[in-house]
Amino acid sequence: MQRIAQRKSRKMSVRIDIHADDFGESVHASRDILECLKDGKLNSISVLANMSCFEECVRLYREAQEEFPWQPAISVHVNLMEGSCLSDPKDLPDLVDEKGHFQISWEKLFFVSYLPSRNRFKKQLKKEIELQIKAVAGVFSELNLQELRIDSHQHTHMIPVVAKALFEVLDEQGWRAAYIRDAKEPFLVFLKKTSLYKTYRPVNFVKNILLNYCSALLQKRFRNAGMKPMYLWGLIMSGHMDEERIRQLLPDMEKKAEHNGRMLEILFHPGQVLREEISDEFSQEDAIAFHVSQDRSVEKQAVYALDLAQKARKR
Repeated sequence: MQRIAQRKSRKMSVRIDIHADDFGESVHASRDILECLKDGKLNSISVLANMSCFEECVRLYREAQEEFPWQPAISVHVNLMEGSCLSDPKDLPDLVDEKGHFQISWEKLFFVSYLPSRNRFKKQLKKEIELQIKAVAGVFSELNLQELRIDSHQHTHMIPVVAKALFEVLDEQGWRAAYIRDAKEPFLVFLKKTSLYKTYRPVNFVKNILLNYCSALLQKRFRNAGMKPMYLWGLIMSGHMDEERIRQLLPDMEKKAEHNGRMLEILFHPGQVLREEISDEFSQEDAIAFHVSQDRSVEKQAVYALDLAQKARKR
């Protein structure tokens, strides 16, 4: 009985990171994220370098930085799905259109990973990944090239051909990563709350399964690179990380992470793009609805209501 009581009273020791993707996606979205940072609601952010508003967003960050209660960890958000390439478009014929806007799908990159043409694609991917990392590291001195943090738009870095390109860039440039997001999300946790079954989008279960498959392929690479094991929470609930469901699932998600010795990254998209900010840089029609959706405001509200960032810092 005493052991049971001790287990019940024991505090969770799992490390949690409250993270926002897509800083630099648009000025308005970036202002939303800056507001969260100033109010101490985030521990880390990901920065895109290939949108036309990048320099303006960096300026806004520097202006707001003194108001942050703590400085967030910054990750390079490699973007191969939208925006303009930083390479010469002629060097990326399979990835972009004549204007340099990305015109390739997640699915195509995945299938290319298993085709003879993968080396041609990998060569192009390496050029762009290198330039995007340099662009973010060049303006954020906080991001040391020997302690890089890397993730990607729509988790494309988990795709085999993209992952291989990324690790080759790191090796060839002599860079080291302290963190590369492992988009591995526990599946069974979501099945414990039967009342939530109808709230999940079936397509997000497919996303979860596919990324868990990619994660399994990359475990050896992650270990060899010294990555600490982690779980990501934000796939099955992608696009609608709301307060109510997070409160219901958080205890089980923490237990799962602690039991398996993994840190837990809780991923939000609290920055909303305004409809008038949409340009031809946003080349994925199906993604535009998500960028401008009120669901991003729902995620921002959850970040504030849950107020997990400060608690995470105390662990």
